[in-house]
This record gives sequence, structure tokens and C-alpha cells, in this order.
Amino acid sequence: MTLKPLLLLPLCLMAACSSASLPSSKVSAPVNNAKSTPQSSLAAQSLPSDQSLSNEELVSYARKYLGTRYVWGGSTPKGFDCSGYIQYVYRHFDIDIPRTTAAYPSLYYQAVSIDNAQVGDIIVFTGTNPNIRQPGHAGIVTQVGDGKLSFIHSSSSKKHFGVTETNYYQSGYPKRFLKLVRVQ
Repeated sequence: MTLKPLLLLPLCLMAACSSASLPSSKVSAPVNNAKSTPQSSLAAQSLPSDQSLSNEELVSYARKYLGTRYVWGGSTPKGFDCSGYIQYVYRHFDIDIPRTTAAYPSLYYQAVSIDNAQVGDIIVFTGTNPNIRQPGHAGIVTQVGDGKLSFIHSSSSKKHFGVTETNYYQSGYPKRFLKLVRVQ
């Protein structure tokens, strides 16, 4: 028996919070239990006019999961990785977000600068190697102002393992910053 097939299995399983970009043919469209939204229509998606989502509602819901453990590939309250957590939070409000950070370049919402961040924006970072300038981690902005920008995310770091809130400016994240995406 050769080890090659066994070595390929972990590579095939790489999904969420990966700094490796996948070809678009390998990235499946996000799925909502109620309906499916193809990635090509993400740009046009918005909340129905009769449904109003405040940034405070989004953050309040996201904070319900503070302390939930990190699980690689996790997308439920039993354990989240970063993109599984973001997708879970936004799906609660019927907004489809791609399942993996590698698929985040397909988000055709409004990209904004760090200086124009708003609560509820998705903040996208490289993976742990800031020299590989591809999405590898992400969070949801929870606080902006007074020299502070905080975001909530599911972290695999030993210091802040699981769903945690981090001050962007008091962390190593500025060197890993890629973009902010305004979903609403």
C-alpha cells in the first residue's frame, strides 16, 4: 500500500480558514436551508424591504456564541472555524456567505477601507503567513470608534481559542489585513 492516497486525503479536506485559494470550479455556492443562492447572484442580494437588520442585532446574535470552541471545519454551535462561524451568524438573518475564506474573493458586496469600517462588516485577513496575500481568516466587526476597531471571530490560536472578540489595533492582525466587505 502506498502512502500517496493517504497523504492526499488531508489536502482534499482543507476547507475553511485556509490560505490556499481554490479554483472557482471547486467552490460550491453557499446553501441556505430555505433556498439556494448561486454565488453569481451574491452581488444583487439584499435584505427584503420588510426585514430590517440592525448592526446591533447582528452583533448581539454573534456575541451569543462567545466562548464556543474552535473546530476546524466546524459550522455549528458545537464548534466553529472562522468562516463557519461567519456563515452561521449571517445565515440566521437569511444572508448567504460563502463557506470558506478561500471563496471570499467572490463576495461582490461593497469593499471598504479600514478607515471606513462599520459594525457588521466582514474583515478579511491572510492566513497565519502574512506574505501569502490570500484570504485565510475572517471576522465580523463589532465596534468602531475612539481609536478602537474590534471584531468577533473563531480563532485557532492557543491564546484566544474559539469564538472571541479582538481589538484589531492591539493584535497582530493589521499586518494580515486584506479587506473589509460591507454585506448590507
